[in-house]
Amino acid sequence: MTNSVNLFQIYPTLPSTNSYGKELIARGCVPGTVVWALQQTAGRGRRGRSWDGDQSSLTFSVLQIAPQDFPLGILPLTVGLGLVKSLRTLVPDLKVKWPNDLMVGERKLGGILSESVVHEGERWVILGVGLNVNKPHSPFRGKPISLQEITNCYWPRLGILDLALSGVELGFSLAQESRQELSYLFRKYGNFLDRTITVIQGEECRLVIAKEVLADGRLLVEDAQGQQVLLPDEISVRFS
Repeated sequence: MTNSVNLFQIYPTLPSTNSYGKELIARGCVPGTVVWALQQTAGRGRRGRSWDGDQSSLTFSVLQIAPQDFPLGILPLTVGLGLVKSLRTLVPDLKVKWPNDLMVGERKLGGILSESVVHEGERWVILGVGLNVNKPHSPFRGKPISLQEITNCYWPRLGILDLALSGVELGFSLAQESRQELSYLFRKYGNFLDRTITVIQGEECRLVIAKEVLADGRLLVEDAQGQQVLLPDEISVRFS
């Protein structure tokens, strides 16, 4: 599924790289196309949140054709793992939080948004990534952090894009591997298993312990009433 040769489309500004990626697919683009917006003004995160970026952050989307048996549901998880692996040379303490956040301690460095469309009988995936590169302020909710703040260095965004694309490619490969041991990888590269977390589902908030990440990407949690399996699209997760 992955393509070692990427076609780059770079724009001074776009409302959303994912939305524009869908337009490119409808027009007929090449698999492996990367849409990079130097500034994103109306980006989208998970569950309708905003996901903007200015000239100091990195916002891009990768467009790929996904085979019918490709497990799209786990892609944000495996891409998160891939990004952690690729960026740990710069940020050794980088971790992934289920289902799509990149964290340093309790602070957010970036996030992932995966969407899919069908065009002319083929299923495409639009994989969006946002990273805080050269500023301590961020559009992401919570307490954001940037690479510049972590390392005390200014980073060229093109170099970070190159590292991030290696992580995305690794994430696609991880998703394709059969019977991937996600819990093992998240115990090594994640920050949430065996912790008490707050699960927000609609108007309800409750405390649970995160136990395992199942092979299909669902999260197994436990509270006084027993165990329950949660889908990423149904809930939000906060650290208690």
